[in-house]
Amino acid sequence: MSTTDSSKTLTREELYNLVWCKPLSKIMEEYSITNSSLKHICKKNDIPLPKNGHWQKLKFNKKVTVTPLSKSIKENGAISFQKEQGVLSELNILVREIKNDKLLPLKVSDKLTKPDMLVIEAMEGIKNGEIANDWDYKRFYRTSQEVFNIFVHKDTINRALNFSDALIKLFRKRGHEIEVKTGEAYNENGTRLIVDGEAYKVCVRETRKRIKVKSEHSSYLRTSYVPTGILTLRIEDLYGHQWSDSVNKKIEDKLPNILAYLELRAKKDKKERIERKAWRLEYERKRKIEEELVAKRKDELDVFISVINQSSRWQKSMDLRNYVETVKVNAVKNNKLTDELQKWLKWINDKADWYDPLIEKEDELFENIDRDTLTENK
Repeated sequence: MSTTDSSKTLTREELYNLVWCKPLSKIMEEYSITNSSLKHICKKNDIPLPKNGHWQKLKFNKKVTVTPLSKSIKENGAISFQKEQGVLSELNILVREIKNDKLLPLKVSDKLTKPDMLVIEAMEGIKNGEIANDWDYKRFYRTSQEVFNIFVHKDTINRALNFSDALIKLFRKRGHEIEVKTGEAYNENGTRLIVDGEAYKVCVRETRKRIKVKSEHSSYLRTSYVPTGILTLRIEDLYGHQWSDSVNKKIEDKLPNILAYLELRAKKDKKERIERKAWRLEYERKRKIEEELVAKRKDELDVFISVINQSSRWQKSMDLRNYVETVKVNAVKNNKLTDELQKWLKWINDKADWYDPLIEKEDELFENIDRDTLTENK
């Protein structure tokens, strides 16, 4: 059944037979339906599902228990995946489009044919034998930093190379780039898939199992690693995100999912990067405006304070002159205008002229005195 059968209808009994003869992952692929939607349909129609480990037991010819279809509810007519599921997720839609694109090289060959130059370099690197620490990773091989990043057990080398070649060719066919960078800034080196301008560091590696073994030189147990045969593509920039062999599906069959995820992820990351850039530009624009506003406010406040001070000084200098005139008139009236008093009144007038912002007469004795604060400048 093809991935275009999401519009097909099934009876309740047909769906029951389907979920008990085929893993949910296969049904999800064939009908382009999500795991949650499929389980919801089964629950809604009271259709029991196989328990965890069911298909693994069948694989090894072990006894399994099949839950019979309950007669508790009547047949509700035809069940439509398309109607029940509604709109497919963006990821599922893209996976389906990729699978249906006959021009894309989705099949992983058992033998390298015209391998990509990156794979040729990786193959040469492994052949020249960069072996990981023998104590911890016995017979594990890793490519050098200058070539496509592969880290697997000896028995998995050919499979890793075949998968890497298919991965590279698929991404190139889709218009993306793959590069290996060295000598760059921290965290910029390594193998990178570049999708829509977004770069993701990747590594093809074999999952290892950690065990404790007795040391040859002491009674202590040490940690060692043994191969599992499980091949993994890890996106090192995205913590914890990887694709690996599963019980019912090898990583070779997950190329459409890998491509679809990274294309959507790149679309999302690019959008967020553009938004972050726009936010930074807007932030810098507002910050510059605020800085200019603060500077202008300070300048104007300084000028205003200066005007206030000068106005106050002018008024006080006028008060001093009025005071001098009043004292003089009063002294003349009372016949007390002595030479000493006239000398003192002249001194006050001189200081008023020194203090008056419109005159600011020079005064040698007050040369280092601030007119606004009447304190000595330091």
